[in-house]
Amino acid sequence: MDKSSTSSRSPGDVQGQPVAKKSRLVHRTIIYDESVANQWLDEPPLEIWDHHIIPLLGLRDLALARPVCTFFEAYWQDKFSNNVLPLRVGNDVATIDDVMDVVEILSSRREYTKLNPFVVLLGKGEHEIRSSYEDPFDDVNEDRESMYDPDECIIRLCTLSITCNNITFLGQGKEETIIKGGFAIEEQQNIMFKQMTVTNPSGAGMYINDAEVELNNAVIKNCERYAFDMRARTNSTLVAKRCEFKECQGGLSSYANTISHFHDCTFHAHRVLGLYVNRSTVHLHGESTAIHSNGSNGIYALNTGKVIIHLPSHHNTSYNNGGQIRDTSSGGTITNVED
Repeated sequence: MDKSSTSSRSPGDVQGQPVAKKSRLVHRTIIYDESVANQWLDEPPLEIWDHHIIPLLGLRDLALARPVCTFFEAYWQDKFSNNVLPLRVGNDVATIDDVMDVVEILSSRREYTKLNPFVVLLGKGEHEIRSSYEDPFDDVNEDRESMYDPDECIIRLCTLSITCNNITFLGQGKEETIIKGGFAIEEQQNIMFKQMTVTNPSGAGMYINDAEVELNNAVIKNCERYAFDMRARTNSTLVAKRCEFKECQGGLSSYANTISHFHDCTFHAHRVLGLYVNRSTVHLHGESTAIHSNGSNGIYALNTGKVIIHLPSHHNTSYNNGGQIRDTSSGGTITNVED
């Protein structure tokens, strides 16, 4: 069956492959005739395919339907070229561990960008990570003066390594989508996490190394290590908005060449520090910012580390911590600035 007569071309399509043309939806009665081949492919208006049938198929099903006829190939090319086929965990792939294999393949066939990223949809319920990550940083050396030693990689269990740029992980809400495990983002740019909770009893919530990461309306809690373990040989950046970090070893552990921006975020109930800032820079923004009820210092800046609080000095930013509310050493600074 070939529906090329009802198709049109667009610049992004594969040569020779038609794309379904949009037409005005007209109500009509279709009487089934068993003598007509492919009647249910030919007869329904294209709007029915666009808005009711194709969305039910998803990325995997539509890809598998491509060899059936040029009609399905046309829809695949249209949806894929316009990046309207999110990858659904549990539908298109069985588990979250399978995500990166598909992303790597599709990223080799089209360009994703920060404004038009590859979207991974995570449904309601728990998503368990069983992958592991070879961490190139020598964690035994707490100062990390010689941070990179490829002969002494540490294996981080229950951690998914992100291996492509420009990916958005989108959950259904902080209470609805739960990730059991952590993420490692190394040398990747524009990685976004939205509307989910991450919990990793085997390690950090996120390892960030020479990467750009953003979180929005997310929670990281109950991690064996810090919510964020952030470092860089060149530079790493982190932006978090309206997020909560709690009940881990600590909130943020950041080292040289890293810059973080937290907007209306809370760090509380950690076993040790809320913020550990070593030769790095942290910016705190927003009236809802709070660092409280941590076992040790609320904020600790050392070795020229800088914490810049973009709030008035009377704002109750750090309080009720087991150690110092603000502590500095070896040239570290904590300052308030009013923008």
